[in-house]
Amino acid sequence: MKKVLTTLCCISVLTLIGCGTNSTENTPTNSSLSQRFTIVDGADSGENLILAGETASEVYTISLADVPIYLDGEPADATALEDGMPVQVQYDTIEETFPAQLGNIASLSAFSLGSQENPGGGYYDLCGLYLQVLEDLWEKDSGLNGGITYLSVDLSQAPGDLTEGEKAAIAWIFATSHEAESLTLTREQLKEQGYLSPVDMEEYDGPPVYQWEDGLLFKITPVEQEEDTFYSLPVLEFNAEKWRTPLGAYYLNHCQVVWGEFGSWGSYSIGSEMIS
Repeated sequence: MKKVLTTLCCISVLTLIGCGTNSTENTPTNSSLSQRFTIVDGADSGENLILAGETASEVYTISLADVPIYLDGEPADATALEDGMPVQVQYDTIEETFPAQLGNIASLSAFSLGSQENPGGGYYDLCGLYLQVLEDLWEKDSGLNGGITYLSVDLSQAPGDLTEGEKAAIAWIFATSHEAESLTLTREQLKEQGYLSPVDMEEYDGPPVYQWEDGLLFKITPVEQEEDTFYSLPVLEFNAEKWRTPLGAYYLNHCQVVWGEFGSWGSYSIGSEMIS
C-alpha cells in the first residue's frame, strides 16, 4: 500500500512540474515575494519608480536597471511604463527606509490601459494630477514659500478614492522636490502636535488664530455640489488650498478635469482664484 501511495505522489509531483513549466513560458521568473502596486511617479525617467500600495507605510522605490519588464505578459522595456499603471513586482528584499527600497527584483509586470488588469474608465493617474495641482499652487504667491522646513499635504478629503499609500507617496514626492520634510497632517493635527503657533494680534479678543512659521499646508477637497450633474465621462471637481497664515494663503476654487473614455487626464480648469 505504501509503495502505491509513493508512486502516486511521484506522479502528482511530476505532473505539477510539467504544468508549471508550460504556464511560465513568456512570463516572469518566480521570486520569494510578489506584490501589486501602482506607479505613482517616475515612469517618464525610465530609471527609478515610486510605487504605492494600500496603506500609508506602503511606499516604495525601485531602480529599473537590469530588471526584466513585461507588458501584458510579453517582454518589454521601460518605455512601455507610464504613471498610473498597476504593476506586479517580484522581489526578495526590502530595505526599511521611507520610502522602502525593493531589492533583488526578479521582474516587473505591467498592464496596459484597456487590459483586463487595467480596464480604465476611472481616474487614471490621479496621483499625477494632484502632483501637478500641488506644483501649480507652489508657484502661486511664491513669497509664501520662503524659509520652510515642512510641507504637509492633506489629502484626507481629496476626491477620487486614493489609497493611503498613494496619499503618502504624493506628499513625499512633493515635499522632497522642494527639499522639505514630508507630513500628511491636517491643520487641526498640525495645531495639536505643536507645529502651529498663535498669532500675536493686538486688540483682538476672539479665539486664538494660528500660523505656521516654518511650514506650508496644502489641501485638496471636493467641491460641494448644489444639484446632481450627469456627465458621460469621468469628471473630477475639487478645490485646492495653500496655507501658511490667516493672511498668507492661496486658493484654487472649483477646479474641474475630464478623463477620456479609456485614457488619462490632459489638463484641468480653474473656476476662480483667491488670495488672502
